[in-house]
Amino acid sequence: MLSMNMRGTRKVIVLGVTLAVSALVLAGCSAGDSTAAGTDASASADSTLRAMLPADIKEAGVLKIGTEAFYPPFEYLDADNTTIVGLDMALFQAIGDELGLKVDITNMAFDGLLPALDANRIDVVVAAMTDTKARQAKYDFVDYFLTGQGIVVPAGNPKNVKTVEDLCGLKVAALEASTQVSLLERFNTAECTADPITVTALATDADAMLQVLSGRADASFSQDAVARYNAAADGGSGKFEIGNDQPLLPVVMGPMFGKDDTDLRDAVKATVEKLIEDGRYQSILDKHELGSGAVTDVTVNGGTL
Repeated sequence: MLSMNMRGTRKVIVLGVTLAVSALVLAGCSAGDSTAAGTDASASADSTLRAMLPADIKEAGVLKIGTEAFYPPFEYLDADNTTIVGLDMALFQAIGDELGLKVDITNMAFDGLLPALDANRIDVVVAAMTDTKARQAKYDFVDYFLTGQGIVVPAGNPKNVKTVEDLCGLKVAALEASTQVSLLERFNTAECTADPITVTALATDADAMLQVLSGRADASFSQDAVARYNAAADGGSGKFEIGNDQPLLPVVMGPMFGKDDTDLRDAVKATVEKLIEDGRYQSILDKHELGSGAVTDVTVNGGTL
């Protein structure tokens, strides 16, 4: 569970979720959910990086990534309600170019991403996934971004929510199966033991925002960049604000790979390192107004949460 790609006006995240967009999520993996980049991708590839790829992916010439395209600015649907854009998508298009691979993006429900990876229907999960110890038990991460957490509250902040402790006793919405739900549950065993948070887990971050808008939740808890994007987006501006002054509980995040996909994992890691070295990484982050989340060292399973 940030303005991903600023090609055009900001998306209406809460109030502008159309029936057509909803149908895409419910449909899962359909032809309209996938996009591919390039027609002769290997022509401009870095031969050293390409040599690191698993033989089957190199032969196919395609990198299949799965995402949940309702988490701006990291991944979301562009104005055509079909093209998937955002920071993660821009980084992986650059990664695909260096590896000589077409990038095929499949949009699906968040809770379907890991089963799809387990079943080899996709090669990698690219969905602003926080690197946690629990996830590391079964998957590997390439940590290429640093993010904190953010609290979205109604305009005027009527409950005066600024810190984790201020969430105690409140109704808080978050993305189902997300790290943010796990953090809220952890708060209930520590900071909020005496006055626990009522946690509502929902299918999309937009659903969580609607809970706040309708008054059914006092706050929404998500990655800080996502929180700030949603609060400022068309349809949200003037209705929401961010309670915390600075991002809370910074953590690393990045794409997820199966434990047996070490060759692909290492090829992606080396490619990100090249993008950092030649400046394209910072340029992509800056274009999406996320430069503050840049890392200098790309780690594998560096999360400590």
